[in-house]
Amino acid sequence: MAHMTRYSRQMRHTLVCGMSAACLACLFAIPFAEKKLLKNEVGYYSIVLDGSEIGSANTREEAEQALADARRRFGQESDAAVYMDNRIEIIEQSKIVAERMQEDELSDAIYSRLFACVADKESETAYTVRIDDFMVTLASKQDVVELMERVTSKYDENNEFQVDLSASSDSAGTYAVDVVKSQITSTDTDIVAAAVNGETPAITEDGEVHQDGITGISFKQNVVVNETLAATANIVSVDEAYEEITKEKEENEVYYVEEGDCLSMIANNHGLSMEELFALNEGMNEDSLILPGDEIIITVPVSEISVIMTKEMTYEENYNAEVQYVEDNTAYRGQNTVISEGTTGYRRVTAAITYENGVQTDIQYLEETILEESEPQVISVGTLTPPDYLKPVYGGILTSTFGGRWGAFHKGVDWSVSVGTPVRAAASGTVVRAGFYSDYGYCIDIQHTDGSMTRYAHLSSISVSKGQSVSQSEQIGASGNTGDSTGPHLHFEIWIGGSPVNPLNYVSK
Repeated sequence: MAHMTRYSRQMRHTLVCGMSAACLACLFAIPFAEKKLLKNEVGYYSIVLDGSEIGSANTREEAEQALADARRRFGQESDAAVYMDNRIEIIEQSKIVAERMQEDELSDAIYSRLFACVADKESETAYTVRIDDFMVTLASKQDVVELMERVTSKYDENNEFQVDLSASSDSAGTYAVDVVKSQITSTDTDIVAAAVNGETPAITEDGEVHQDGITGISFKQNVVVNETLAATANIVSVDEAYEEITKEKEENEVYYVEEGDCLSMIANNHGLSMEELFALNEGMNEDSLILPGDEIIITVPVSEISVIMTKEMTYEENYNAEVQYVEDNTAYRGQNTVISEGTTGYRRVTAAITYENGVQTDIQYLEETILEESEPQVISVGTLTPPDYLKPVYGGILTSTFGGRWGAFHKGVDWSVSVGTPVRAAASGTVVRAGFYSDYGYCIDIQHTDGSMTRYAHLSSISVSKGQSVSQSEQIGASGNTGDSTGPHLHFEIWIGGSPVNPLNYVSK
């Protein structure tokens, strides 16, 4: 009996220990099990509008694709650009239980809710005028039209043209800017009335009528209008926009002298005083000689937009017939002689004239009636190939060319060489001058058998004498810096027919 009692106590002790161990195990295991169960959540992505969920998808990619499809569908069904408030979000979610949608179902759900995002177009749209790379934004299309018509009205004095915004077929919300003739059709009655008022129209042989007046207005720059959201745009008034695009800035340009030009004419044609022209061109004064092809610096006012206007005009003017050139097989190339001066004629012309910002840039004659014939000027042109002349120095840098320079005429060319560089005869001949010669300093002139003459100036030494015969390439002296010289160099001239010619056209390379 005692044995059974001990056994019972032992079993009870074992049971108590086992239960205690089990309790301890549960105490530690349950939190971990609970945490694992909570981690068994479902990840997905919701489309949310203003905090309200529209639908959900398994992945972000599916959600983004559904949103893009809905927006594309919405845009295709609209006849103009559509602006939306940026209130749609894609948010990652995690829940134990979640209902996901197929991509097309989600797209349909989003599409049905997009109408709530569309901005009021009339109140939310602004219009950006792009002039090449320059931009300015106005509040309405009416403001755009008013701005562009204010730009053109300066040249459209009779209000014959109007600005038209035409929607682009390639891009929604984009407009082209055109200046078109007002819907007024010319008739025979108009032409008769113009004739009665002294504005005689020109009629060609094929019956085409040329009526004086503006024929077209356009812009030099590419002008495009784009719709944009007003909330994000820097909108300006028409007055401010006009000031920005028409404000002129002075920019220097090179003008090439043309036949018949004089300094006062060049200055006047470009809105400059003579003093301003002289200030832009160092060394120039009212006594400066200019020749065709000379370069003159002028200032040109430049704005963001330029108006191109074409105009037909009928008027009478003096004119000169085209010069006639006659070949002279007894003279060298470069020897040109005026045979006949010609006479000035008188004619009536109808011309198409192009203006840029009011300044004439081109003219084309459409009709011409000769009232008094012009006799053309006749010039003989030498055709013979002149003899080769050697370059009188080895090396050297060409520092000054033949023609206009510093307001005077430079009769030769200059090569910069160090003092003492050997100078050679460019061609065989007889020395006719060897000594100090005014501004030329120490100078040598050589007469050649064909009648031409070469001159070598600013020498440091002379090794030939007057009357001496020299051979081509024979050394005749050394370069220097004598006379009216700005530095060590050789000044070289070629005279043909008693006139200086450009040595670079004759010197053998």
